[in-house]
Amino acid sequence: MNKHFAFVYICLNFLFTNSLVFAQDSIYARKVIQTLTASTFHGRGYVKNGDGIAAKYIASEFSKMQLQKTGINYYQNFSFGVNTFPSSMKINIDGKTLKPGADYIVFPTASSAKVEYNIIYCDSASSLIKLKSDENSCLFISNKIYAAHREEITEILESRTKGAVVFIEDTKLTWSVGRSQLKIPVIIAFQNALPHNSKKISFKINAKFQSQHKTQNVLATINGKEVPDTFIVITAHYDHLGRMGKKTIFPGANDNASGVAMLLNLAAYYSSAEHQPRYSMLFIAFAGEEAGLVGSKYYTEHPVIPLSKMKFLMNLDLLGTGDEGATVVNATEYKSQFALLKSINEEKKYLSFLGERGKARNSDHYHFSEKSVPSFFMYTMGGIKAYHDIDDIEKTLPLTKFKETFLLIRDFTDRL
Repeated sequence: MNKHFAFVYICLNFLFTNSLVFAQDSIYARKVIQTLTASTFHGRGYVKNGDGIAAKYIASEFSKMQLQKTGINYYQNFSFGVNTFPSSMKINIDGKTLKPGADYIVFPTASSAKVEYNIIYCDSASSLIKLKSDENSCLFISNKIYAAHREEITEILESRTKGAVVFIEDTKLTWSVGRSQLKIPVIIAFQNALPHNSKKISFKINAKFQSQHKTQNVLATINGKEVPDTFIVITAHYDHLGRMGKKTIFPGANDNASGVAMLLNLAAYYSSAEHQPRYSMLFIAFAGEEAGLVGSKYYTEHPVIPLSKMKFLMNLDLLGTGDEGATVVNATEYKSQFALLKSINEEKKYLSFLGERGKARNSDHYHFSEKSVPSFFMYTMGGIKAYHDIDDIEKTLPLTKFKETFLLIRDFTDRL
């Protein structure tokens, strides 16, 4: 009887201890996401040094784990041009002041403006002639017309020096980053937020183009115990969209504080002596992903660890959900590696579904695989739909399958 109770005690103690380990991983992940999405990080963008603050935090976590530097510090510095909106954001239509982020977003390449215009509606393809000729009004263009004539409209916008444009959106406001600046003010507004038969619109926008925004990738390594000269690479971008005006912040919890949380969890796991990997590991937190994969492109052109020494790269982006499984980009390009990943998932039943996609230029894996580094990009599916908007916040990010995704990536890394 005593032996039976002892056995039960040992089993319960094992399960309890294991659950504490997993709970601690989840607690750390949640803490990382809370930190990166805090208002003091300014959306990890290009206003008030948001990306620089985030980089410093990630470097400090690497230091606490005693990961090795690849140079004199954990940074790989570079710069690029970016359009920003640091202050003075007000749009008024027929006396109604629109709410930034909720009612409208500024077009990423919009210019500064403090003007008022009469409104003209462009509701057909033929009315686009007004966009070419009328420079003393604000033209309202439906999302349907813009989608059908995107290239033509973009070309006209780039040539205009007067007037303004409002693109009318009827589904979702999705912001992005501009790498250049137009000469006129442009916004995207929710159709439901616009007064009926609007007559006049006034703009107050302060746009600042930074031709040489200074930023940095954050890098750290762990020595392999058997094959130290070959690397498994784990990457995630830490930047997001930043601030739009004085008060509106895009926190980027799922995109991509979740990926950084996973990267740091994996770094913490492999930094312990008992989990030292066979191959060396390189962890890279990229800047500039939202501006067009700038940080990852820079690394492939200026590699600190040569690309030829990279055995495999796993890029982590959008990992905050998972109730509908996950998708792997480049699965059809690297079939044997995907077969391994899939077999592990089927054996351990970590995720309900593991989808495969082909090549795609949709995250930081792209420039590596284009230079013959075997690479996956994994993202989870289901749950919240917030993306590139003000609603991508930590409080509603469920981390539904974060633990299981961690275990899948860990097992895959170990099997490689």
